This record gives sequence, C-alpha cells and structure tokens, in this order.
Amino acid sequence: MSESEQRQILEKLDIIIKLLAVDILKGKEAKDQILTLHRLDISPTDIASILGKTRNTVNVTLSQARRQHE
Repeated sequence: MSESEQRQILEKLDIIIKLLAVDILKGKEAKDQILTLHRLDISPTDIASILGKTRNTVNVTLSQARRQHE
C-alpha cells in the first residue's frame, strides 16, 4: 500500500471518528462534550477539531474540571 493510500485511509478514519463523536455528544453541553471525549482518550487538539473549539478552550475546560475534582 502506498503512502498516499495510507494517508487517504487515515483521513477517512478521522472523518468517521468525528461523525461518531458528534453522535455520542448530541444533547450534551459543551463542557460535558469535552469531558466525554477526554475520557475516550482523545487529545485536546482533536477534541478542539471535532467540536470546532480552540485548543485553549478545551485545555481551560479540562483544567477547571480537574480543579473541581481535587
């Protein structure tokens, strides 16, 4: 399999992951969406991409959640 074909497959998988994440998150508030994706081991950068937020917004939300649970 060529590098180009591998890249295309990865791009398609990325789209599928985002679509599944959107379906999982329906009806949840933004904070809960971020926390749900974080619990699924999705990186802050990817969470931001999926939700159309900035990485900073995601990191602040995660930081606030950690402080609340301390």
